[in-house]
Amino acid sequence: MEHAVHQYLQHLRLERETPSINYLQRLIQHHLSLVPYETFSKFHYYLNGPNFVPTLPVFVKNLTESGWGGTCFTLNMNFARLLSELGFECSLVRVQPSHLAILVEIGSKRLYVDVGYGSPIIKPIELEAKPRHVLHGFGEEIIFTRVRNGEYEIDRRSNGKSFVKKTIKWEPLSEFDISNDIDESYADLDENITMRRITAVRFNGHQCFFLRNRTMKVMTYRNISELQIGEMDKWVNLVHEVYQIDKKSIKPALTFLENRGVELF
Repeated sequence: MEHAVHQYLQHLRLERETPSINYLQRLIQHHLSLVPYETFSKFHYYLNGPNFVPTLPVFVKNLTESGWGGTCFTLNMNFARLLSELGFECSLVRVQPSHLAILVEIGSKRLYVDVGYGSPIIKPIELEAKPRHVLHGFGEEIIFTRVRNGEYEIDRRSNGKSFVKKTIKWEPLSEFDISNDIDESYADLDENITMRRITAVRFNGHQCFFLRNRTMKVMTYRNISELQIGEMDKWVNLVHEVYQIDKKSIKPALTFLENRGVELF
């Protein structure tokens, strides 16, 4: 396990430090820049198992060798495992529908951490400190609002319009507690849209690269440009270049979708 922790930190370009809010924030920022949100590996884990969510050593191996990150369960569960190994006190929290985040306790503060939403939540949020928190980044506004004790709404907006809302259940959970949530997120059904499209997000300095099937948006703090990729080889090369994902991992995702009636090319 210590070897996996060392490799993980090396990939994040950080050293082991005493747990602190400052160190946690740097871990989050480096994670968003260096570990992609992507569904290529989700399809692989679904087909090849044995676990839908890889263990920390397997996650780190695939990250360093193939450039894989994952979706919320893989990213946040393994980031939480890393934080625990580094001495942080943390647990998991359910975000409905179909999401997972992390609760980190430092002193008297309970902090919301989320490196698995494909969004610029670049710092830990002390939800209980005030009834409303607002983050801005890459054309997106993220608003956390207290609904009632132990429950918060997270609202992601673009151009002033909400495009996804979820509810944070602010209660510490274990990995065992969310096993059914994991199974549901991997349901091989058309209504489970995450299993029927390619998505990848990476934050690179002042840019955010958002891929949805054949469309890539490049977002800065000032503007958004959009690129439609019509040729498969060009698409594969671009995905590899932007997300640093091994090319051998990319085409199997297209085959996975084709077998379920979704053809991108």
